[in-house]
Amino acid sequence: MMKHLYFYYLLGVMNFRYDKRKKSFTSSKVITALKVVLHLVFPNFVLMAISVIGKTGILLTIPSVHVVSFAMRIILTSVTMNVTILLNYYYTGTKQRALLNECLSCIRDEQRLSADNGVRTSQFRGSKIMLGIFLLHYINYEINQYTYVLLYDEKWPELMFFVIFYFMEMVTVMNALYYATMLNVVHRTVQLDNERLSNCLQENAKNEPFELDDPYWWRMIEHFYQRVLTLHRRRRDYCSAFQLQLVTVALNTFIASFVIFYVNMNNLLLNAHDNVLEKYKRVTECLGFFSQMGGLLMICYHAYKLESEQQSLMRLIIQTQSKLTKCAANMKRGDVFNSRMTILQNQTKISPYSLFDFDLEYFFGIVSAIITYLVVLLQFRSFESGNK
Repeated sequence: MMKHLYFYYLLGVMNFRYDKRKKSFTSSKVITALKVVLHLVFPNFVLMAISVIGKTGILLTIPSVHVVSFAMRIILTSVTMNVTILLNYYYTGTKQRALLNECLSCIRDEQRLSADNGVRTSQFRGSKIMLGIFLLHYINYEINQYTYVLLYDEKWPELMFFVIFYFMEMVTVMNALYYATMLNVVHRTVQLDNERLSNCLQENAKNEPFELDDPYWWRMIEHFYQRVLTLHRRRRDYCSAFQLQLVTVALNTFIASFVIFYVNMNNLLLNAHDNVLEKYKRVTECLGFFSQMGGLLMICYHAYKLESEQQSLMRLIIQTQSKLTKCAANMKRGDVFNSRMTILQNQTKISPYSLFDFDLEYFFGIVSAIITYLVVLLQFRSFESGNK
């Protein structure tokens, strides 16, 4: 997990890294200041200088839906990257570090216990693969900019502008992957609790009825109920640390994905792509849609998995209550626990500012909305063409 998160540190998404001596995540003010210059000040200054000073035609000169939508993508992506990086560095970085250190301690304890039992634990392999795929995509995205030099005799200021912009877009998508990874870390802690309680029930399934007394099962129930409360607190800590970032990333993903889809489809309808470089350029740019939506999908997927694991843990706790004797005191006390967990079950969503819930239903709703708006714009385009 440490190597995985170190990539986000190198990309400038977060400003703290794992210290092996202290065995925790730490940050440095000097390194943070240097990363701000490298990832915020320099890219913004270059884009502004080329747009305003350089005579490259990058500024809006043709009032068309195509150009306006692409300009909107550039502006919103730049704003999103600046907002999320500043929040990660200076406003919620302490909360993020505390949450990560707490989850790391929990996972490390479980790994130590699993190692003693000869069991190998998960090392977030899926998240590492996803990060590698996205990095390879954006490396290819940057290489793709050279095709504009060959095809359209693009000048170096324009080339520099789009290289810097796609770097900023990559960092914005990596922010989404980082938020998904943090959800995955929290999800892993509750998954470990689920596995532990499930194994306990399986090991005692062959025992004679009431062989283990009520105090044993009550200790088990209360221990894992406290784990549910801890998870509930971690979920709130996650929302507190990332809620504004999640809102801005969701908004930017919707706009940027829609613009990429619309601009590339518009180009496919207007121009023939007979040249190999033309095809390579268009395919590469179309893949940008999947990278944007992929980052949002990973957040929604891990939020859904976290909610499912939390509800599964609650069901296992209720199942554990069946091991108790059916005396009136146990039944009354069990009803109290069930009532508390029923209340907690309604608070398992990742919902920044209570605006919307991050889950798979939300993701597919975004996809449907993009397709709907795309159909509307294409209808307007055909209507305008018919009038001409």
